Order: sequence, then C-alpha cells, then structure tokens
Amino acid sequence: MKNSQARRNLIARQSGEHNHDHAQVLIGWRGRMDCRFDDTAGCLVSGRAALVPAGAGHLYAGLSDDSELLVIDVSFVDPYIRSLESACALQFSDTLFQRPEIITLDAVTLPLLDFAATQLQQAQQPGKALISCQLVSLFMTQLCQLYSSDSIRLAARARLDITELNRFIDRRLAEPPSNAQLASAMNLSESHFYALCQRQLGVTPQHYLMHRRLQQAQYLLLNSRMPLAALAQEVGFADASSFSRAFKNHFSETPGAARRSMQAPRQAHRARTQ
Repeated sequence: MKNSQARRNLIARQSGEHNHDHAQVLIGWRGRMDCRFDDTAGCLVSGRAALVPAGAGHLYAGLSDDSELLVIDVSFVDPYIRSLESACALQFSDTLFQRPEIITLDAVTLPLLDFAATQLQQAQQPGKALISCQLVSLFMTQLCQLYSSDSIRLAARARLDITELNRFIDRRLAEPPSNAQLASAMNLSESHFYALCQRQLGVTPQHYLMHRRLQQAQYLLLNSRMPLAALAQEVGFADASSFSRAFKNHFSETPGAARRSMQAPRQAHRARTQ
C-alpha cells in the first residue's frame, strides 16, 4: 500500500485474524470489538484505540451488532506521512508503532470521532481522497501530541512485574485487596495499573485476582482435607455458598465434584501400590 487512508469499517459480530504490511490505527467508534495481540489485548469502544505496527498479527471479534471502527491505514512510504513525521519530529515506526498498544484517546480527540465518521460517510468522488487525507493528518497529529505528552510513551515502557503481583496477591488471599491496594503495591496509579493489567493480562485486576484465588482453592481441594467452609474463608469468600458459585462459574463444576474427580486418581494409585 503506497497511500495512507482513513475509512470506516463495520465489524458487527465478525471475527478473524489480520496481518498487514502497513501500520494501522483502529479507533473504536460504535459498539465494542475485542482486539488481541501476542502480549496485549483490549476492548475497543468509543475513545479507545489500537496502534498496530506493520506485520503485527492480531485477532479481532465484534461484540455487538453495531460494532464499527474508524481505521487509519498508515503507509511509511507515503510522502505525506513522511512530511508529517518531519513536522512532528517523530519516526512513526520507532515511536507510535514500535509495538502493539491499546490506548485511551484524550478529551480533545473524542469529539473528532463523530465528525470523521460523518465526513467519511458523506464524502463523494473526487473529493473523497481529499477528505481521507485530511483525516489521516488530523488523527496522526493528535496521536503525535499524545506521544509527546508521554501518555503513550509511558504506557509502552511500563510493564507489570507479574511475579511480584502474584506474590502480593497470594499473601492476601483471605482478604482480597482492592484495585487501589494492588496499584499501590506495584507503585502505580490506579488508572495506570488498571490499563497495564488489561494490556498485559487481557483482564481487569479483579478478574485476575479472582483467578488467583480460585487457582489456590483448586490446589487446596486436591491437596488437603480442609472443609469447604474453611477453604472458602482461606481464599477470601464469606461462606461456602458464594465460594461454590464462583468456583462453578470458573471451572464448570462444583468444589465437591472437583475434589472427588481430582482425588480419585490418587486413591486408585495408592490402592495399586499397597
């Protein structure tokens, strides 16, 4: 692709995998779309965008009938893009598109989404190419300003120490920490921690916390005879009933059934060796 362009892309409930020889900005406009790369993932809704480097494979799945994106296809050989790079004093391949990122657009950029979508819908030949060029310039300039203000650059550099996060969680399973406590333990603001958790782990902090709690519960079911009520308290549930519901939602079986199915092979092995 030699020329950059701006366009609308109705995803609806389609899903699949893409890999392009050009960079892209996928901007959530209407509905919701799941976007996953090798080491980051997120949901694109209005005001959220994915920065996709050239050659970065990604999975996508529309999560609503009206899921629609604004797409900026960015060609680094496009003379217009080279002029923008010079004006912004940034080489896009080494900055904005160094790695896949899911970002939140700033309040200045948000009102431009409806404007861009309307312009693209109403554009007619021969003026369509001019509208596309104007919108490429508009959004790439906004992204350059975001990058220069460090909001994208800091997100790209920062990564959660998963080992330390797990250690902190596992010491507090009986009294599960809040998002604020988790963020403080990682020396991050709550909003930054939340964004990193979704980018690296593909889930919210509380979803990840619940996963760790239920993993420990599964271990205790297999390796102890602890009553379910005591086990529930050990991993931070108020009672056996709420623990059973959460466990079944996660593993598709009750704790009692899981204990029986997991301990049966051990009992059979002991019987054979006696």
